[in-house]
Amino acid sequence: MPPMVWRKRSSAFTRLLFPEFLPSLLPSTPAEPQPQPNEPSRPGPRKTLTLPKQRERLMHITVTREEVTHLREVVMQSCGHCVCFMRMSPLDHARRMCLCLCVQAEAVPMVMDAVMWALPQAEFGLRQA
Repeated sequence: MPPMVWRKRSSAFTRLLFPEFLPSLLPSTPAEPQPQPNEPSRPGPRKTLTLPKQRERLMHITVTREEVTHLREVVMQSCGHCVCFMRMSPLDHARRMCLCLCVQAEAVPMVMDAVMWALPQAEFGLRQA
């Protein structure tokens, strides 16, 4: 029995189903012309694949349960258009509440200033989403 040989398939259908890189991970630069199959490949500088910068930040704001409604009002009034999502979760048998807030990176200082001014006892945590 002859040995099994694996060949790379390069049909257009296979390239569409199984791309080498996901289009969303490629940098947004103009596409270079692809070499023709009969044309010899030219050696040149290799491009490095860079991931897009994340523009959202995940904020955790902890307050007492009596201040939750006021906190949500402050966040939505300060920059409601910059909020991607908002989720509440109870802490310490619902004596305190944690507001998990995903906002655009540019809006983080505005939200923090508004919350610190309205609720100075609030606790903050910040992560990259």
